[in-house]
Amino acid sequence: MRIAGAITPVALVLAAAGTAAYAYFVDRGRVSDADREARRRDVFPSFRPEEVRRVELTHGAEVTVLEREPREPRDGGVRAWTMRSPHAGATDAAAVDALLRELEMAQRVRDVHDEAVENSVLGVDTPRVRGRLNVGPLEYRFELGADAPRPEGAAYMRIDGEGSFVVGRSLKVQLLRDADTYRDHALVPYGASEVVRLEVHGPAGAVTLVRQDASFRLDGPGGLRAARGAMDRLFGALADARADRFVDDGEADRVAAAPTLTVTLSSSADAPRVTLLLGGPCPGDPHDVVAVRTEPTRLGACVAARVADALDVAAETLVDRAPFFARADEMEEIRLETVAGSPAERVDIARRGSGWHERSPEDRDLGMDEVDSANALTLTLASARGNAARLPGAGESFVARWRATVHRTGGSAPEVVEVAAPDPERGLLLRRADDGAILPAEPALARALEPHRVLLRSLAEARVPVDPSAVVAIDDTCTSTPERLELAGASWKARGPAAFEVDAVAVSDLLGALSRARADAWVAEGDDGTFGFTAPGACAVTLTVGGDSDGAPRQVGMVFGALIDGGSRDVNAHLAGDVDVFLAPRVLREIASHPALDRGRFRIDLGALSRVALVRGTSKVSLVRPPGAADRFVRTGSSPGDADDDKLEAALAALYAQSALHLGPPAPAEGLDHPILEIDLVAAAGSPASAETRLTFGAPVHESAVDGYFARASGVDATFLVPRHLVDAILDAW
Repeated sequence: MRIAGAITPVALVLAAAGTAAYAYFVDRGRVSDADREARRRDVFPSFRPEEVRRVELTHGAEVTVLEREPREPRDGGVRAWTMRSPHAGATDAAAVDALLRELEMAQRVRDVHDEAVENSVLGVDTPRVRGRLNVGPLEYRFELGADAPRPEGAAYMRIDGEGSFVVGRSLKVQLLRDADTYRDHALVPYGASEVVRLEVHGPAGAVTLVRQDASFRLDGPGGLRAARGAMDRLFGALADARADRFVDDGEADRVAAAPTLTVTLSSSADAPRVTLLLGGPCPGDPHDVVAVRTEPTRLGACVAARVADALDVAAETLVDRAPFFARADEMEEIRLETVAGSPAERVDIARRGSGWHERSPEDRDLGMDEVDSANALTLTLASARGNAARLPGAGESFVARWRATVHRTGGSAPEVVEVAAPDPERGLLLRRADDGAILPAEPALARALEPHRVLLRSLAEARVPVDPSAVVAIDDTCTSTPERLELAGASWKARGPAAFEVDAVAVSDLLGALSRARADAWVAEGDDGTFGFTAPGACAVTLTVGGDSDGAPRQVGMVFGALIDGGSRDVNAHLAGDVDVFLAPRVLREIASHPALDRGRFRIDLGALSRVALVRGTSKVSLVRPPGAADRFVRTGSSPGDADDDKLEAALAALYAQSALHLGPPAPAEGLDHPILEIDLVAAAGSPASAETRLTFGAPVHESAVDGYFARASGVDATFLVPRHLVDAILDAW
């Protein structure tokens, strides 16, 4: 009994071991009952994408084989796919993922059980695709046959041991894709951060760029820094060097024998070099060119022609004219300081969370409005550009008066830029410590690097401190003819030689703009004579605020310097009674230059008119009010109800003038002697409107951020701005 009792546990152990062995050696290659139950309508009854090891698809003579790289203990379970056939090399990860996703999600539309039908109709004995799929220990063998009659786009499919069935269009399309679908279409495997050397030889010349820290230098004597934007464009073009289609060896050999452009990239010491040759147009597609990668592996393809255009650069176009490499959001610390001369000043700030901390001249956290000023300073420094960048001449001296230091996020060393004192002969010069480059600069740029306490003043303090409703008089010297406006009762009146009917909306716009003004940046603590406040073109808007029972009227306002050349969007300004200088938006100066002249002549009241005549060159159109149709117009010779007439009426009714530009006769450049459109408005009998008004539209103009046309109205000696889209709407309805 003891022996028998001892045998029983041993037998159980042996039986369990036998079951485990059977499961491992026999059953492990079969679909489990649990998987089959869970995926009853799936094409592949047991499928886990992460366990797919090999995919083989045979289309006629072409055999596509994709395999996962062997798993490494340190790779975290992520394995890359490699193509083994018909080409050896990397794969397009997105294309392989799409294939695996389709295989996993594919459903059986319906099963096919009739063997006779299977042999004669399904086409699985002469399949369009034969496949083998290894998922863990399982191997599926399948054939894709002929199209099924329903649903549309479906096809027959058979899997060994799983029978025949119909699959949907998406799986059919995926299985019919050729090997090129799964090839890596990127000709350059490296990103900008991985490249340490880039060489380009093309029609524009030879350029070699070498990485130094986060930037690139032009190889050769001096090694000037390459512009960040230019390098972004070069690496953007290399990233765009993707195969639209692959070419055969013969076409690749033709380009390799005589390339028009050669690009060579070197990465780290243990990474292979990449050489790319670009040649003529791709056969059958003039918008592409042939590109051949000769190393590390050979590959010929058609790529977008813009890639070659972007890579063909001359060395001089790559030189960086920016004082700083860092972008605004990368600037972590900024220090501006006096190096020589007096007074000795320093402005030192550092980011703290989402704000800034001032370290000098005071030790404090900046307020919310002052944070905007600090951010404006970073934008100014990051967007600054010199007029050129060159190496210092032999024996050239440079004596720094101011220094700007910027610490960049992730930067190994601070960026230092020095400013020399103005020189009558050489002008204003900057020196970039990074590569020793000398940058000739405009005064506005050099001034931005000077240490001024006012730089951190709130931008919102640039507005005129006034309640628009309390203003009783306006003196504006920014208009072409200085104007004086006074509040008389509830209406505004123009006084002096330039008396006219005042547009109350224009007055409200001006007062609102001045009271809500915001500086783009503060510049300096007072006028040093270089801001244009005494130059031709300087002007001021002075507002008189009515006094209360205890005080006399007071005056506030804004003074503008002469307009800055070069298309700047800013103009120097200061508040009346405040010497600190700031940059005001140019549009604010333009609003101040508009006379507050009534614009009502450009509002067309069709109900008060009997006829509208339009002239466009030699073409004329007349709209008249026909008998019995008092509520509408028709073109002369056309019948009521014409849809074009409705469109034209709507365009005329929407017309208005954006602003008055100036008083007096038109300037030759306004094009009003050769108008693009003239409109004659004839009042109806008994209408309070004048008998006839002519509106004339001349050349296009861009003013106060508005695209428009110069325009005039009969009886008003002034030129107006009419939005361009309103005039174009009338012309389009012609």
